[in-house]
Amino acid sequence: MTTRQVLVSLFAGVWIGAMIVAGWNPIAATALTMDWLVEVFRSPFNTKFIILIMFMGAGAAFIHRSGGILALEQWIGDRVDSARESQILTWLIGVFIFFSSYTSTIVTGNATRDLAQENRSSREMHAYALDSTTSPVATFGPVSSWIGYQVSMIIAGFEAATVTASELGMTPFGLFLQSIPWNIYCFMAFFMVGFIAITQRFFGPMLDAEWRARSTGQTIREDATPLSDVSQDVGEPSDKNPTLVNFFGPILVLLVVSLVSMWWLGGGHNPGVSVSEAFQETDVALGLLYGSFAFMVSGFIGALGYRTMDLETASDTIIQGFKTMNIAIAIIVLAWSIGLAAEKVGTAQVIVDAMVGSGIPGTFLPVIIFLAAMFVAFTTGTSWGTMAILTPLAIPLGYELVGPSILPVLVGVLFGGAIYGDHSSPISDTTVMSSIFSGSDHIDHVNTQIPFAGTAAVVTVFVLILYGLGLQTAYIALPLALVLTTVAVLALNKFDARRKGLPEVMPSADAIESGEVDVDAVERGEVDGNNGSHNHFTLVPVLAVVIVAAYLAVVFTFAAIGA
Repeated sequence: MTTRQVLVSLFAGVWIGAMIVAGWNPIAATALTMDWLVEVFRSPFNTKFIILIMFMGAGAAFIHRSGGILALEQWIGDRVDSARESQILTWLIGVFIFFSSYTSTIVTGNATRDLAQENRSSREMHAYALDSTTSPVATFGPVSSWIGYQVSMIIAGFEAATVTASELGMTPFGLFLQSIPWNIYCFMAFFMVGFIAITQRFFGPMLDAEWRARSTGQTIREDATPLSDVSQDVGEPSDKNPTLVNFFGPILVLLVVSLVSMWWLGGGHNPGVSVSEAFQETDVALGLLYGSFAFMVSGFIGALGYRTMDLETASDTIIQGFKTMNIAIAIIVLAWSIGLAAEKVGTAQVIVDAMVGSGIPGTFLPVIIFLAAMFVAFTTGTSWGTMAILTPLAIPLGYELVGPSILPVLVGVLFGGAIYGDHSSPISDTTVMSSIFSGSDHIDHVNTQIPFAGTAAVVTVFVLILYGLGLQTAYIALPLALVLTTVAVLALNKFDARRKGLPEVMPSADAIESGEVDVDAVERGEVDGNNGSHNHFTLVPVLAVVIVAAYLAVVFTFAAIGA
């Protein structure tokens, strides 16, 4: 909280852990810190994960630089002609880029930024749609760098609890799959983006931002300072023969190769091994490594095959793609290291002993873990760092207090609470990136997103309290949370719009310009008759609902495999 520097703070945490182990000898502690860094690098799982992260970065660089982005813009440009549809489109493309939150922010932001501004969607709303779609989608997968990292955290939790997969009756990947339905915050945050975009019912500072953009055409506040676009790290997209193949092809290859590899590595090709058993027993890091390599290679081949790049430029793109992941890799390594430091000093056992002796009912542990994850993530600005700090504590604690049955719940709420920080902390890397690639003022983005993130978080806390009181079925808790979130959005929208004298349903820019909505009347507080009217059965919203439903069906199929 003091430094506001994630890398410095994580390293300091590792070093302090080494100081404790080394008897407060700073020289020995520094040497021990280096040993721990080497130790996490030498882990086969971690090594594979670092390499696949680099391949992911290179593959994403090809999608951007080969002209796939330009082809997508040209394809959708004539089909999207309102702020509402540009917001829905941002949400929809974010679903397609499920394999990395960084990549999704870069690709989706670049693909829809100009379109959103042309249609008078505020930059604050564009940043929110980016930020609150990318992390939840990457968390669920079904194939993503996030899944590999989260499984590595669960492995660390098993080690801290000194239990094996056979003793628990579930593998780390199986536990992750079972935790998906309990990641209530992420589902609600993701749902809210689409619901608000489709219904055009805003509240909080976002209501003011959207009215400003629609009524005046100012998509950014007058005195705001937009963050610069760092896409120069990869280079400008090629305009030589842009094709959608270079956008969708590598993504499809990533998905197919990763899933088939994980099925094969889990023994799915052997007689008598079911799909469920294969995914439970697979080497998830190696499967994702194969998929990410195929992702990079298919981007490379597509760039050369369609002559959007020459060999030298394509080779440079691989290196530039690696560079985009440098900060992510640094955070990952230090996050693993601080988890190792906590293990060495016995942090988990101290927490477990304190909680076991406190008399707190085990059924209320999920809400406690969720609130702790929210706090740590908000103050540190890193969801992955939060997972590294809390997972080795939560798993032993749940195992001692309740038993294996509560572990999927704890993992799901912990990962959701960690991502709350990505949606609310001004020092979060994903929050900063969303501001950059939407061209938004950073503080404006944070201020407009916090009420939305807070709504999803409050609903999650309420449902977890009900869990503590006995509501312990995910497929009842999740629909209940959905209903509560819908009611909360509608109520907050109605209250805030009436309080501010603005339309409850935001009208389109065309409706304002044509005189259907009287801006002067609205400014005088005469809102009646000035609400927007939108057709919910046009191509973009219908396509978005269908694709999102299909995506969620895949996600819950994987959750069912875990169960």
